[in-house]
Amino acid sequence: MIARGAVRPFYGWRLVAALWLVLAINLALPLYGLSFLNVHMADEFGLSRTWLALAYSSFMVMTGLPGPLVARLIDRIGIRGALVAGNLLLVACALAMATVVQSPVGLLLVAGLGIGLADAIGGPIPAQAAVTFWFIRRRAFALALILSGSTVGGIIGAPLLEHVVAAAGGEWRAGWWLIAAMGLVAAAVSHWLVVDRPEQMGQHPDGSAGGEARGQSRPERRRVYVTADDWQFGEVLRNSCFWLVMACAAGFSAAYVIFLAQGVLQMRDLGYSTRTAAWVMSASVSVGLAAHMITGVLGDRIEPRLLWAAALFVQASGIVLFAFASTPLLLYTSVACLGIGGSSCMVCMVTLLGNWFGARAYAAVFGLASAVQSSLGAAAPIVAGWWFDRTGSFVPVLLMTGLACALGALVILILRPPLRPHMPATRQEEDL
Repeated sequence: MIARGAVRPFYGWRLVAALWLVLAINLALPLYGLSFLNVHMADEFGLSRTWLALAYSSFMVMTGLPGPLVARLIDRIGIRGALVAGNLLLVACALAMATVVQSPVGLLLVAGLGIGLADAIGGPIPAQAAVTFWFIRRRAFALALILSGSTVGGIIGAPLLEHVVAAAGGEWRAGWWLIAAMGLVAAAVSHWLVVDRPEQMGQHPDGSAGGEARGQSRPERRRVYVTADDWQFGEVLRNSCFWLVMACAAGFSAAYVIFLAQGVLQMRDLGYSTRTAAWVMSASVSVGLAAHMITGVLGDRIEPRLLWAAALFVQASGIVLFAFASTPLLLYTSVACLGIGGSSCMVCMVTLLGNWFGARAYAAVFGLASAVQSSLGAAAPIVAGWWFDRTGSFVPVLLMTGLACALGALVILILRPPLRPHMPATRQEEDL
């Protein structure tokens, strides 16, 4: 027991560990469940690729589109309450997939809309909002750590779900039973271990004594811009920098979602087995994990927008190579680039939003960003599936997606941190 007046150890890193586990379950397992389990479901019920793409795109849209409403929910019931509610919804939807869903409409409603909403409420939006309150100096690293939960979950989840289905004699519903059980674990961890803000435990961001709790950026200590102002959500909406950041995110979202939604099918078309595709995707995620953590460390020392531009160029290369990956060398090179680019882009985007617009508005800002990003990105696999059904090829869509990533890299290189309206220029940090 800690004596009265004794200093408690900083809880932020324990919180990061809890959020890591929540995202490994809430985000990764459904994400890869839709990639692999729905392929088996399509084989059983004869679903077209357009239907599969529609279900997956609905999921991706729902992970972000309700973002502004999720931000309101967080204001009402707190970060912990949102995480618990979202993961209990995941349990209910996974049980429905395991027991009653047998049609394309059921797949769309439960796996697409229901599980997507569960991810929005109980996944990255509240988890990242918690990190922005608990960390300032180590924000990029902390965000990278929790987001790596979904990456590690992907490394384990894709082969695990494939193994569970194989062990059940090809019964894809067994995978959804596993996801339901793990959803209960995520809800329990959220309830018992998540604390919304450091002041609830008498602590300050980064474990400081309080003098740096407001988030001031000190030129002698930092080379990364972090706003000293508490932006209002309406001010963010009226700022052109936010919308340009969203435009830059469109290409990487499209590449990421196309790879997850259509990647297994593309690899099968190129002559690879489903088992090989599972291990290839796992390898891509493994490479992405290394990039993920390196980006997190560098993002506290180098401007995230510069790292983001580099990652977008890597991702553009990966999606173009994936279109022509007829040999193992090309295949592994392409998926490595996609893993590196996609993981790094996500860390940079979420860090940039927190650094530029502050912690107070973060839940609403990232909620809107998720809505915009997921809506734009989700259209890509639908277009890819529709184009394939018409022409028998994904190649033109993949090439256009690569071009969008490259253009986004150029735009983010030009952008500079925004100045809050009606604030004197001296309030903007000079340590860029």
